Amino acid sequence: MSELRLSPRQYIIAITVAIACFLPPFIGEATNIALPNMLTGLGLSLGPDYWSLYGWVLTVYLLTSTIFLIPAARLADKYSKKLFFCIGVLLLGFGSLGIGFSTTGEMVLIMRAIEGIGNALMFGTAVALVASAVKVELRGTAIGVAMTGVFMGQLAGPLLAGALTDVVGWQAVYIVLCPIALVSFILALPFIPKDEPTDKGKYDWIGALLFIVGMSLALYGFSKQPNTEALFMLIAGIALLGIFLFYETKNKNPLIPVNLILHNRAFTFNNGANLLYYVAIYSMGSLVSLYMTNVWGITDALPRAIIVTTQGLILVLFTIVAGKFYDHLLPKSLMAVGAVLTVIGTAGCFLVGSASTEPMWLAAAVIFASVAAFGVGSLILTVIDRVMKNAPPKIATTTGLVIITIGMIVLFLCGESVAVWSMIAVQALFGLGIAIFVTPNSTAIMNSVTAAEYGMASGTLSTTRMLGMAISIGIVNILKNVFLSGDAAGYSSAFLQMLDGVVIASIVVLVVAIILSWTAGNGKSA
Repeated sequence: MSELRLSPRQYIIAITVAIACFLPPFIGEATNIALPNMLTGLGLSLGPDYWSLYGWVLTVYLLTSTIFLIPAARLADKYSKKLFFCIGVLLLGFGSLGIGFSTTGEMVLIMRAIEGIGNALMFGTAVALVASAVKVELRGTAIGVAMTGVFMGQLAGPLLAGALTDVVGWQAVYIVLCPIALVSFILALPFIPKDEPTDKGKYDWIGALLFIVGMSLALYGFSKQPNTEALFMLIAGIALLGIFLFYETKNKNPLIPVNLILHNRAFTFNNGANLLYYVAIYSMGSLVSLYMTNVWGITDALPRAIIVTTQGLILVLFTIVAGKFYDHLLPKSLMAVGAVLTVIGTAGCFLVGSASTEPMWLAAAVIFASVAAFGVGSLILTVIDRVMKNAPPKIATTTGLVIITIGMIVLFLCGESVAVWSMIAVQALFGLGIAIFVTPNSTAIMNSVTAAEYGMASGTLSTTRMLGMAISIGIVNILKNVFLSGDAAGYSSAFLQMLDGVVIASIVVLVVAIILSWTAGNGKSA
């Protein structure tokens, strides 16, 4: 029997989606690197206006993505996934181009909102389009090709943003995304087939309105705490979301399957762990870049980008290289290789030390840290995948969360005089933990529902991701209002206090996520 393969057209469809999926993670990673330069380029220095725009640049994108993702995905099911995908890609390109030509903070925020809406429309339909274009036997392959865009965006974002920011300017980071989005749009028009509506029921307009308004008020109110007006908005938003959830339990064609959430522990707990994971991890990207700029004085974007790239490099190693690496080695051999790589990588990190923040030395430290992390990961995954063959997904998910928590503890111990390689080690731990957590957790969520609920489960997974990011930035904004309300002269030490507060909050959140992950059950459908 001949091996099943994707046809040339199916490959083009998967690549088209991969190009589109490259954009959001690139935007996220690149913004973390370029943000300090953007703020100073707009004429801001450390002070209230600086931190206000910092918060809104991150918040408005996440807010619009979060509130529109589920309503847009359900509309796409009712009308056309291809149409919503194409509109989303165009909005991502237009918003990015607009940011590149922005001369004021207000213009940046409007364009970031457009990017967020585009992200919601595109990501809410991307995987479904690929899945519908191929046979069941080839869906894994096709989705794998499409998802390489996400990993490439995470890896390329910091490096390309750093290089473009230093050589051309922060505006180029966003302008370069417009032609990339245009390529995906042009390919989508002839190659992605027109899809038929999959939702024949009546669209839940009342539920969508309650969700959008309630989520907007709740997230905005939360992000602006402590403030009396914001507190009122937070309470009003939570009340509307409560009404929304009650309404959904009575609706025959609900926007969100509340009954599934209430009665499927594996689905609910693993999604809860996913939400809390993003609450804990998301703020670190921007804060670490600001830390290196305002505390260590690394004003050039490229050195900051090289340090942050450690996380993406490890993700790529584990998602692309590790699979074949593990398949060709016996457990004992794999553990031996892992131990050797751990020793070499760790020794290399100590040898490089904090000798210099020049790109060459930082790149060497990143390589050594990645080697060490790959070695440690090999040891861990040997135990999980080879020794515990019949172990439930919670073994891997909990292990990943524990590693991320260790990274947070190391970050908490960092101060002004800590060696540069320690920050690289933090990024390595984050990357390793993410690589071990994300895929098993996503698999556990999908395994907890029936085949008819796959689309809903995928949408819920994306929503918890975006909501976690939004809550993360809200926590940062709250602590910013607490610690950074004094004179600009004391902002460096105040920033360290704020960073410590964020890290402590992240550790607490991760502990709860670990509990949820461990008690989620076996990941099987109820």
